[in-house]
Amino acid sequence: MTKSRALLLFCLLAVPPLFAQTAEEPPKPAAAARQVRFLPVGDLPPFRQEVRDGVRYELEPPAGSIPPREVLLGFGEEAQQGAPLSLGRVSESLKAPAGVGPLLVRRKNDAAEAEPWLRLQRPESGDFLVLLWRDPAEGSWDKARSLVLPDSREAAPAGRVRVVNLSPVTVGVVFAGEKIALQSGKIYQRSIAVGKETDIQLGAADAKGGLTRFHSGTVFQNPGERTLVVIYRADGVQPRRPLKAVIQREPLPPLPPKPKPGGPAAAAP
Repeated sequence: MTKSRALLLFCLLAVPPLFAQTAEEPPKPAAAARQVRFLPVGDLPPFRQEVRDGVRYELEPPAGSIPPREVLLGFGEEAQQGAPLSLGRVSESLKAPAGVGPLLVRRKNDAAEAEPWLRLQRPESGDFLVLLWRDPAEGSWDKARSLVLPDSREAAPAGRVRVVNLSPVTVGVVFAGEKIALQSGKIYQRSIAVGKETDIQLGAADAKGGLTRFHSGTVFQNPGERTLVVIYRADGVQPRRPLKAVIQREPLPPLPPKPKPGGPAAAAP
């Protein structure tokens, strides 16, 4: 072997393969799992019953007087999930895909080709809560209205109270000594002392230019809890109290454990 060929062979062996020099692309982080829940607000219709053969039977509520007992959620091409609905109660948590996109809500017994009961847009990130109430102009849950509310730990942390005004009028709020005028569709939020009852009063403007109180009570929170107050227009014809409020107190789930030092998440590249 000549000196020139030996030198060429040595150079080829000394250079590592090209593919070995190409840095591997770091894996893309998985999209954070998030959840969606529903809270329908309103009033139950009057209790009705009939007697058949000496036995009393409860009658089904009139059509459109309550929200659908169960709805199916769809996110584009993904499989549908079922969620039962009950007035004044937050539904169970359901998984929602990351990113903005459609949220189609169908009544369980509707035909597959029927128009969705609701068409919503999910926020870009974070858990969210969908507030539902029946359209006062229609007077039926067949036509529902909605408000998508951020519901993550960051948007509604423990120790805080959120007041949401779904009514069509401005509501006077007296909370922890603070007085505010909460306009229709607006949200008020503040922190309160843990383990101590905090007074809250709600009133609406009357014909004399004053405020007629429709709710008076207290809010109490344990450590790790948060509270949601939803003001809504009462259902029915000429109700005694045109406006009402539902209060939901709940504990926040514990944070997931942080990875230990030296674990897989902290391994050197």
